[in-house]
Amino acid sequence: MTRALRLLRFGLVALVVAYLAVNAALGWVYVYVLTHPACPAIPTPDLDLPVPEEHQITTSDGETLRAWYYPSENGAAVLALGGLQGALGANLPPVAFLVAHGYGVLQIDSRMCGKPPRAVTLGFAEVQDAAAGLAFLMQRPEVNPARIAATGFSMGAVSAIRAAARHQEIAAVVAEGGYHNLGSDILESGHPTSLFHQVLLHGVAGAYWLQIGENPWRVSPISDLSQISPRAVLLIYGEHELNGARAEQQYQAAREPKELWIVPGGKHGGNYAIAKEEYEQRVLAFLEKNLR
Repeated sequence: MTRALRLLRFGLVALVVAYLAVNAALGWVYVYVLTHPACPAIPTPDLDLPVPEEHQITTSDGETLRAWYYPSENGAAVLALGGLQGALGANLPPVAFLVAHGYGVLQIDSRMCGKPPRAVTLGFAEVQDAAAGLAFLMQRPEVNPARIAATGFSMGAVSAIRAAARHQEIAAVVAEGGYHNLGSDILESGHPTSLFHQVLLHGVAGAYWLQIGENPWRVSPISDLSQISPRAVLLIYGEHELNGARAEQQYQAAREPKELWIVPGGKHGGNYAIAKEEYEQRVLAFLEKNLR
């Protein structure tokens, strides 16, 4: 091999290594920013709700989280699990209509607002937050332990499904806008068509694994859905988000009793705003039926 060819080979190898290093760095930064959202010191209150009781709940891994509780008036209660910013106040999932109909509601804050602050894990460690909230509700004297449901939006939907698969005490689940499998969801982000895009997304998946300490393909609500039956599941997706989330496949993976509502014209985070009246009617009917 001539000196020129050796130099060319070395240059190509160096270029590939540099390219992979840059993608790994970009993936690392992206995951870090995603899992460390800003924590609002004072959550935005929902003006349709009364002033809640404020509590501190402690998870099995030692995290202390702020929680807002609206006491039950009908013996039933709903555990509310939110997205990256948590579920307090006006954050999704919507709960004001539940409180108005007598349901107790416990909203749990983001892990980034906890003591100590910890990374949001996109539905992995948040199962422990749900378990702590469930334990709180089961100890409330006004709540019938057999009448506790979980509702969640986005990451919270994933947490609600995964928590219900592990805790039989959750009698029903309302899950809006959750992904089907975290690893697959990362690799399908933006419908990549090029090798370069695929390399970047594999870097994101790898960064999640290293930072959070869990294989993202094991964070798989579509695998957990079948474990919830005979308790009921209501899946909610907007028309413009159902394909990416594989809503139909998730519905098929669940066992009866189950419901799937596709909101016409809806999108991630916008379903309640576009179909408020029907949203409330469907969720209330679902809870009435399954929390008797």
